[in-house]
Amino acid sequence: MRRLRWWNSETGGAVRAGLVTALCMSAGLVLVAQVAAEAGAYALAVYVIAAALAALGTLALGRLRLAVALGPDLMTAGWLMALLVISHGLTLGQLYALAAVVALFVCAAAFTGAAARIVQAIPLCIRQALPLALGAMMVLWGLERGRMLLASPVHLVMLGDYADPLAYFSLLGIVLILGLRALGVRQAVGCGLVITAALSFVEGFWIVPPAPFYAPEGLDRSIGLFLLAGKGDAKAFATMVAVAPWLFLLMILNFWGTWQALGFDGDAQPRKPLRIAALANLLAALCGMTPMTAAPESALAGGAGRAHPHAYAAGTAAGLLLLLCAAPLAKELASFPAMLVPCIVVAGLFLIARTQLAWAAFDLAERTAAVALVVLVPLTYDMALGCGVATVAYVLLKVLADRAQDVTRTMRGLAAFTVLIVFFDAWLF
Repeated sequence: MRRLRWWNSETGGAVRAGLVTALCMSAGLVLVAQVAAEAGAYALAVYVIAAALAALGTLALGRLRLAVALGPDLMTAGWLMALLVISHGLTLGQLYALAAVVALFVCAAAFTGAAARIVQAIPLCIRQALPLALGAMMVLWGLERGRMLLASPVHLVMLGDYADPLAYFSLLGIVLILGLRALGVRQAVGCGLVITAALSFVEGFWIVPPAPFYAPEGLDRSIGLFLLAGKGDAKAFATMVAVAPWLFLLMILNFWGTWQALGFDGDAQPRKPLRIAALANLLAALCGMTPMTAAPESALAGGAGRAHPHAYAAGTAAGLLLLLCAAPLAKELASFPAMLVPCIVVAGLFLIARTQLAWAAFDLAERTAAVALVVLVPLTYDMALGCGVATVAYVLLKVLADRAQDVTRTMRGLAAFTVLIVFFDAWLF
């Protein structure tokens, strides 16, 4: 009875929220391993390293009383593997060497306070628009993963075929979670997830693999790959030089953007979380992993997770460590993500509902920056690109409106940095 009372307490609720977050992150762990495998990496080793680093980073953030999970940055991973390794012929060793060098600069910026000054200079209009942008990105990504929205050759997207079992069960899960929440069920997300999983399992759309748990293996084929970077030719070196500034910006803004969008602006200064993210990215590069960032699935923390961040971090880390040895089961769930998609979509809706935009108080430059952010982040799945374009729009319109005094030196430098990176990349590639 005592254990049951603890499980139903606020602390137990925080642990349950952490376990649900870890389960939703399983799809990201599988996807980042698949993306790396397409570029020649050993998928199982990447999966294990991603789960282990996510667990360690989440515990570190929990010590700061932040209910935020750390997870693989899928968008950056896809960009690095597709652009650098597959398109431009860099080896995995060269890629991880580049990531390690950039991560060292990010660590220097984080520990000297330069990174914190960059993110603290972001204007209010962009900070307030971030939850809306991230929430819309999560909703769109979830709907596409659940085949409820499909790419269209004519329009931006089109509705999926709801005779498709994945689209049907994904929609059923969303309706269940929102309906249970409307009825006041305390664990609406968990109950909806369990019901959807049970129905899809009974219908045979996913199975428990004969060997759902594997011991971690292949780590020797991933850890230390940066040592094999070699000398490389002039073209490879030029490519790495061109990508390094953009990757620097990505590592800072992707973490900060998600962390800020999750509503932690008033709970903690960005300096310590940025240090943890920078160290995690350095460790990821040394171990043969692409960069890490704050996990958007952290929106599932809820009030219990915010009230008991240590318990939430422990629950998330425990779930991630369990997933570390459950690669076959996680791959099976990701192949028919009807139980994961509803959680991602609902988490995005929670962020959108929490958005507070002081729209009437914004001028034209601030409104344009907010709109650019909200439009670009969901369409490109790139937090850093959205923040960069919004920053450039804000600075440019402020100057054109003869209100240059409203723009800080840091914002001007960040806007110029973004423009230079974009033009340098366009010139080289």
